[in-house]
Amino acid sequence: MENKLSNENIAIRNSLQNKIVVFGEIIKPGFNFGTITKKDNPKEYFAAAVLNKLYSLNISTENVLFTNDVFLSQYLYRYIYELYTKVFYIFSGSSDEEIVSRLHNFFNNNDLKITEYQDGIKNELIPPKFKESHKEKYKTMSRFAHPNIESLNMHLGKTSDQQFGFLVPTINLILWHSVAIIKIFADLKLLGLDKSVDQGKLLSLQSS
Repeated sequence: MENKLSNENIAIRNSLQNKIVVFGEIIKPGFNFGTITKKDNPKEYFAAAVLNKLYSLNISTENVLFTNDVFLSQYLYRYIYELYTKVFYIFSGSSDEEIVSRLHNFFNNNDLKITEYQDGIKNELIPPKFKESHKEKYKTMSRFAHPNIESLNMHLGKTSDQQFGFLVPTINLILWHSVAIIKIFADLKLLGLDKSVDQGKLLSLQSS
């Protein structure tokens, strides 16, 4: 199949790359924190670990964009979606003690089902209908991440432009969820992200 993108899609790709690069630049000042231990400050330790992962995922997202790798984009999206769900579940604890307890379970791999994480999130922290749309959304992204006819058909007989058309919304969703995670950390004043990260620029990535 033709491997070249149309001029229109090249322009879209350049715009997406700019969003990815800008996200990395926005969160970079957030790394200016000192030594944090899991024992003394589990909330900040968790936030620091997630911040590091988001920076790494952002680099992977840029690589996926330039290789037009629609398959790996689905893996990245499912990962960030699950990370988003767990972050918002943890900080939906009704008290500081419950939040620390949820963190303790996370650190010790006491995992829940994804629906249990969803049920434990405060509704006011997430978009309307987020929980209602979860089941079908998660089912779809999981199908694409396994060897079945849906995942095979992602590439079969598809031009680069057709694959890119599927890639674009996936990358936008990856960025949207990444921004939301940084925003909740900033709202909670973890790692000083409320001061070190430009909140206006951060939120503009969700709306652009």
